Amino acid sequence: MKLVLDAYFDRNFGDDYMVRIMLHYLPEAEFIIREKNEFNSFLEKEQNVTFGADAKEQLPRIVITGSGFMINSPEALKCELVWFIRRKRMGDYCVGCNIEPLHSRLKEFLIKKKLQKFKLVICRDAYSYNWLKKIKGPAVYRLPDILFSIPDEWLPKGKISDRLGISVMHRAGDNEDCAYYRAMADAADHWAESTGKRVFLMAFDTGNENDVWACDNVKRMMKRRDMADIIYHDNNEEILNAYAECEKIIGARFHSGVLAMRMGKAFYPVIFREKMRRLINESCYPVKGCDIDNIDIGEIKRFLDSPSVNIRPDRDMLDSSMQYSVILKGEYIKAERK
Repeated sequence: MKLVLDAYFDRNFGDDYMVRIMLHYLPEAEFIIREKNEFNSFLEKEQNVTFGADAKEQLPRIVITGSGFMINSPEALKCELVWFIRRKRMGDYCVGCNIEPLHSRLKEFLIKKKLQKFKLVICRDAYSYNWLKKIKGPAVYRLPDILFSIPDEWLPKGKISDRLGISVMHRAGDNEDCAYYRAMADAADHWAESTGKRVFLMAFDTGNENDVWACDNVKRMMKRRDMADIIYHDNNEEILNAYAECEKIIGARFHSGVLAMRMGKAFYPVIFREKMRRLINESCYPVKGCDIDNIDIGEIKRFLDSPSVNIRPDRDMLDSSMQYSVILKGEYIKAERK
């Protein structure tokens, strides 16, 4: 089983771990990445990854992506139009995706045309599944997010969990003193002052999206910045180790929620995209959270003051999340026999 691997490489915790987990559960496969760069070099240590090999060989392509089918700017729309005109093919197998609202028939048309060329699409929520099922072409499956299947042995154990973790997100257009950052600074101060415990400000993306800048701004606004540490995602399990020390998590990044659920941490969602809302609703998570542009700081403080309720995913959900590699292998074998 030999596949060219494409993914969203930006030193993003969620996307990096989606790739690592898929590689882990497909040890017999060989994955080829056409070109090595600073964002994908963390895969050098993986035994089933080769960089730059077989560049001229026509191989099937796997795309591991989350929100890889958004058109949320004029520039993105222009790129999709060029892609359509050139009739390019993105890949053969797509795993881990969701479909955000597209808000126009043209955008829906372009994304549908792109997805029609796949043999297989595995998505992670009901809305996306129902949307994708209307497309003629690919086999479509729905499974919980790939990160739910992170191996138990990868998760740190035996640490004291008494800190607050905040996954801070840098959105395009945010200024350094935006209301969202002020609210996160207020929440961090409340925890530090009411418990005497430290706060982790966590940068899930340390590449072009640059959550580090957002964390720096939140810390600068804090009164008790002496009680805050910034945790940067890199290649050494920094986020996993920080989560192990946290009692509660506030998060805007989608995978901050998935990881909190997987590790049994009390989680308060700050909703930026629909994928987070779907995660909360479809998992029946009791804390519904608030929208990032309408932060309810009073509700967040009540969450911080209340006893922790740690709700882990049920066994069926975890077992389902392990099926990505099984389905991919089945569809790959079917395609090779044709």
